[in-house]
Amino acid sequence: MKKKTIITQCDHTNQKLPLRRILRQFLATVCIGSVSLGASISWTSPVLPQLESVNSTVRVTTEEASWVGSTLALGALISAIPAGYVADRFGRKTCTLAFVVPVLLFCGLILTATNVYYLYAARMLSGFATGGVSVVAPMYIGEISDVQLRGILGTFFELLIYVGILVSAVLGAYVNYITLTVVLGVIAGVLGACFVFFPESPTYLMMINKKSLAEKSLRFYRGKKYDVSKDLDLIQEELDLIDKRKGSLWDLWKSKAAMRGLVACVGLTAFQQLCAVDAVMFYCVYVFQTAGTSIDAYTSSVITSVIQLISATFAVFVIEKFNRCTFLYISTFGLGISLALFGAYFQIKNAGYNFQGMDLIPLASMISYFIFFAVGLGPIPWLINGELFSSEIKGPANGITIATNWTMLFLVTKSFPVMLDKMEPQYTFYSFAALMVLCLVFIRFCVPETRGKTLPDIQVELSK
Repeated sequence: MKKKTIITQCDHTNQKLPLRRILRQFLATVCIGSVSLGASISWTSPVLPQLESVNSTVRVTTEEASWVGSTLALGALISAIPAGYVADRFGRKTCTLAFVVPVLLFCGLILTATNVYYLYAARMLSGFATGGVSVVAPMYIGEISDVQLRGILGTFFELLIYVGILVSAVLGAYVNYITLTVVLGVIAGVLGACFVFFPESPTYLMMINKKSLAEKSLRFYRGKKYDVSKDLDLIQEELDLIDKRKGSLWDLWKSKAAMRGLVACVGLTAFQQLCAVDAVMFYCVYVFQTAGTSIDAYTSSVITSVIQLISATFAVFVIEKFNRCTFLYISTFGLGISLALFGAYFQIKNAGYNFQGMDLIPLASMISYFIFFAVGLGPIPWLINGELFSSEIKGPANGITIATNWTMLFLVTKSFPVMLDKMEPQYTFYSFAALMVLCLVFIRFCVPETRGKTLPDIQVELSK
């Protein structure tokens, strides 16, 4: 979900950076909204069980709960596809601040909700902000960061999303959904207010011919004594090159390399959702309540959120150690086994069997599930998405990939709770486990290896 960004620095890759310079870039990454994004994604996990209880002010059925969960994806789909183009028109900072407004409206609707339609509208607004920030924030971060920090800041942004997921899980375990929503609104408002004091992206300022402001922006992030002239020249050269090499949808259809890359990226993005990771995340507490173990469902949700954060951190240090496809095979196989294990738990329980340690199976399977997701099918589709397309077709190709991601997220998160309710739970998990077998076949025949290869080499290989 990332639009191509411009490198804003041409040398000094081995230079030790001043602490103040590093802190400003990290603070910008914190304030840009990733914590709110993560909290919005996982809001339904602790909230839906409260809404389905008999004491809820706005009581919802399982069918209605599935719409509350899935409408976030519809809102994200509406905003994510045009977000990159809107950011080019109005600026990265302006768009980021504008996306705070839907979050605050979301909070207002939840606080005043008298029926389920308020919840639908609120989640749609939350999704609108989520989809927009997920596109615009990486653009801004890539354009303000030092080359030495770019990868670290990108990873830090992803880790902050998991921090938001953990915040929502922990608070949701101890407070009601009204209090949780107020806290999340305050977090979004405070972060947005802080981001006001950061400058606009130097790349955008150069795009609208405001070179003096671009210079000020770079000096804010690099230091007053830093010579920004070469960086400004490089930004301009890159902008000129992109203008000359812009592609269209037709360029995708007529190029064999582009079509093979598109099949790989769209397929992996679809299977990323078909492993049901977002569905499990959206309905985590409900899943553990359905399992009916002696371990508190909210506690299990908090534990899995912690595991997600730790796993994402671990993946940063190992993702470049082995081939992309190796990690994909390991990840997909592990996800399938974890889902099948959870299904087997329900099969054994429904058959009337019980044994010591059986209550640990759901939690253990979910812990392994999130670990396997973090080392492969989580990060690698987005890595490959940046490697398989030449620069002139990245725009339309990313648009198709983004649309696939949010469409599949909607379909899976809408159907998942209904499947749990209408089918026996084991068959729900067996179904998604079976899809991971198909994913292994897809990886074998449709996903090229990209690690250690230059972008031109990848294009040559795809053209064969």
